[in-house]
Amino acid sequence: MYTDFRMKLADILRRNAVLFVFLSAFAVYGLSAGVKITQQSKTPQYVYLAYSFLRGHTDLVVLPESTYDLILFEDKWYVPGGITPALLSLPFVLLFGKTFSDVLFGVLIGAANAALMYSLLCKLVENSSTRIWLTALFAFGTVHWWLSSVGSVWFNAQVAALLFMILYARDAIQNKPWLAGLWLGLAFLARPPTIFSALFYLLVVVLRERAIQPILKKMIPFGMMLAASVAVMLGYNQLRFGDPLDFGYSYVRGSNALIQTFARSGGFNLQYMPCNIYVSLFGAPNMAVNPLPDVNAVCSYLEPISHDFGKLSTFFNPLGMSIFLTTPAFLLILRAKRRDELVIPAWAGMIGILIPLWMYHATGWVQFGYRYTTDFIVFLFILLASAVKEIRWVEKSLIGLSVLMGATGMYLMYYMTFGLVWTEMFVDLARKVYHFIF
Repeated sequence: MYTDFRMKLADILRRNAVLFVFLSAFAVYGLSAGVKITQQSKTPQYVYLAYSFLRGHTDLVVLPESTYDLILFEDKWYVPGGITPALLSLPFVLLFGKTFSDVLFGVLIGAANAALMYSLLCKLVENSSTRIWLTALFAFGTVHWWLSSVGSVWFNAQVAALLFMILYARDAIQNKPWLAGLWLGLAFLARPPTIFSALFYLLVVVLRERAIQPILKKMIPFGMMLAASVAVMLGYNQLRFGDPLDFGYSYVRGSNALIQTFARSGGFNLQYMPCNIYVSLFGAPNMAVNPLPDVNAVCSYLEPISHDFGKLSTFFNPLGMSIFLTTPAFLLILRAKRRDELVIPAWAGMIGILIPLWMYHATGWVQFGYRYTTDFIVFLFILLASAVKEIRWVEKSLIGLSVLMGATGMYLMYYMTFGLVWTEMFVDLARKVYHFIF
């Protein structure tokens, strides 16, 4: 009877695996968010933008408690960047109003990302055990864990963009040009650098078709959908600032260090590349004995960060750290076989995004690891799918270390932002249990 039960349970999980992954990720991300899952972060800007959209405005008709990193232009306040996170928030804001929790939004989208990543891996990896391990790595061994659990305008933009990047990669692989273009366009409207991953689909098509007519047959609809998203972005800029090419970043009211850097050298400049390349690939913790240059020295144009970064802030550098340090399992991408048809396109898509990210005037500011990883993380997992055919002790060890680092990042980012809430919650719970027993 016990054996029959196990077989039936295994069959149910197999047939509903995507739903199971979603619920598991939602549970972990929700518990990580704690009581804040029903509340708002300090910067729920996209909730307020959705509220304004429902009233026919592109400017904020009601201001959130904090105006940090908002745009002030001609006495009106705007949210920087694109519109995708606000569009995803519309049904929730329609039901619950402007008090809807942006933390819950991040948890929901983050859990959906985990489920979609598992679905994508099912198309790339034959071994079921490998799919599960790689999905666990994505959900709990990368910066995606803390990005999905703390809310806020910046992190919600990233998890929303990632949702559509996974859909884009899936439909690009399945030769669905209309959908691939639509999903990449929506990712672009959340995080503009993602548009440069169009190289991924271009190479997928070229390597499969090799003749000009079938290539054009697929690239034209893909390009049309992508052009439509660019037109939406330019029109959005026109409505806000009277100039389709003005993204409003020169009017942002945020960190003085970033404002001054932007005013001096612009938002994108080759001079920022050494700092961003170093942080993303080689950035190490703050150690007394470090054979590599200090992150703060390489990124000297950024003022030292004064924010409290939790108890370990003197060790983990809040300007950022190497993706291979915070997720050691990413080292396995070096084993990806070039002859696999998706490896070269994945490298091209990832590098296409990395170049503008490396030219950007900020590394991600206060963070654990390198949070911009989510812009290209889907390509890292395509490479991992090629590199990891079965899970042995090496892979298990690297994934285990990555999950440990993911938990550390979750603790630090949560402690920095919401630590007091957790403390009060546990003290209150302990008091209730004590009174109940005694």
